[in-house]
Amino acid sequence: MTTAPDHPALSQALNAARAPVSASELHGSITALASALAPEQAMRELDAQLEDVAGSAAEALRDLARACMRDTQRALGDPDLSYVPLLPEGEAPLPDQAVALVDFCRGFLEGLGLAGVGAGQRLPAEVDEVLRAFAELGAGPVMLDDDAGDLEALTELIEFVRVGVMLVHTELGVDVDRAAT
Repeated sequence: MTTAPDHPALSQALNAARAPVSASELHGSITALASALAPEQAMRELDAQLEDVAGSAAEALRDLARACMRDTQRALGDPDLSYVPLLPEGEAPLPDQAVALVDFCRGFLEGLGLAGVGAGQRLPAEVDEVLRAFAELGAGPVMLDDDAGDLEALTELIEFVRVGVMLVHTELGVDVDRAAT
């Protein structure tokens, strides 16, 4: 079984497979699928999302994406709240981290759409509020420079997204631990 990739490893696999998404966008989609669907359904939807990726690097990408899905499902169900969005590490320039956060939000909203969330259903007000905020962030760009004030602002945005994801996961009611057993 492949271990969950970090941002550079997933980016490299996506580039090698010539996939048209960024690592953060794919992780956003994976996170949404893990939040809205039972584990087996989420994995099937992920496989369908990657079915157009071909070539010698495609299977390695699928293996990493599946490992990322398993890790995300585990983290979302963790009572210690260990879930974090897959974004470039702190040494990456702030503008690159901001672009990745925008990509994550877009991927998350796309993943919820693939899972059928919102299609004719009334969502709790808190979820609707989070999704509106993610749509605003996903519309980008988030303009940041490499200074301390912008680092603090980005850190707060990332924490907002992390907590928002966990709220959506909780409100949608997918109990990953119970569904996986």
